[in-house]
Amino acid sequence: MKKISLLLGIGLAAYSLTSVAASPACDRACLEGFAEKYLAGMLTHDPSKAPIAKGTRYTENAVTLPLPDGLWRTVDSIGKYRLYVSDPQQGQIGFFAKGTENGAPVLIATRLKVVDGQITEIESYVPRLTDTITAGPSSVKRTDMLGDAPRKQFVTALPANKRLPREKLASIANSYWAGLENNHGEKVPPFADDCVRLENGTQTSGVPLAPGAKRATINMKCAESFQLGYYREDTRMRSRRMLVIDEERGLVYAGCFFDHDATVRQYQVKDGTTRTVTNTGPWTWGTHEIFQINAEGQIGQVEAVLLAVPYGQLPGWDNGIHFPSDQAKKDGFKEF
Repeated sequence: MKKISLLLGIGLAAYSLTSVAASPACDRACLEGFAEKYLAGMLTHDPSKAPIAKGTRYTENAVTLPLPDGLWRTVDSIGKYRLYVSDPQQGQIGFFAKGTENGAPVLIATRLKVVDGQITEIESYVPRLTDTITAGPSSVKRTDMLGDAPRKQFVTALPANKRLPREKLASIANSYWAGLENNHGEKVPPFADDCVRLENGTQTSGVPLAPGAKRATINMKCAESFQLGYYREDTRMRSRRMLVIDEERGLVYAGCFFDHDATVRQYQVKDGTTRTVTNTGPWTWGTHEIFQINAEGQIGQVEAVLLAVPYGQLPGWDNGIHFPSDQAKKDGFKEF
């Protein structure tokens, strides 16, 4: 444990030094402008139409692709929805957008690094949406609740005297995944009472219970499902990276992999309910998530873009503030 703490401390210190040294030449409006130029270029299917530096690496769903390929070849429209996380200190922006690909709905979660007026890194997650929240193992009926604009909490600046330092914001965001890993209800993150979670545009917490329906985790508040010990089948929450941090708005754009090793078949939560796990083989969610952290240091809003990836998939990037997975260490699993 001491070794992990030391490594984390070194990582945070290095990240902080980089932050101080970085030139804030591109402010929030500038970074958002790069995001829009990037999306406009994608719509033309021609990377030369966007300010992308020569040799810039592009990953889609953790796989390196040449430009243009993947969504760069197939996108046919991009809607109005934008959820930005801007980090002028690091010259980075993360954003969520909606679009269509050959007429089918698609979500676009992307991190861009901007250096000297050019995009130098592109890391993107692109769930191709079906009638479920992803094409992976899930039975949650997908209902798009994103609309044309993000929730107001995501776009509201915090009072200057209530803003938390980036390392603290990163730590609070990590508490969400630390609480999920092998959850027994013992490490509940600091959720705000009004916390709402959306996954691929579908609300998965606090949903009103329909008449005659059986109560499930989607009907519970964010804190309640954690407190009761649900999600125990999320056996390894690893490769956790806090990628883009917006201190002014209290936002963290982060990446993680949810491993399910398929050894947890049935378990009882604290209210006596027995949870039966239906997926029979090991599988992994790859996710980019945005956490909104309020002035009290509580997780208020969560928005995730996720999809099923090969079991044990690695992120393809070794960046951001890292937080280690206890279970990955026990398993001897290399996270990066």
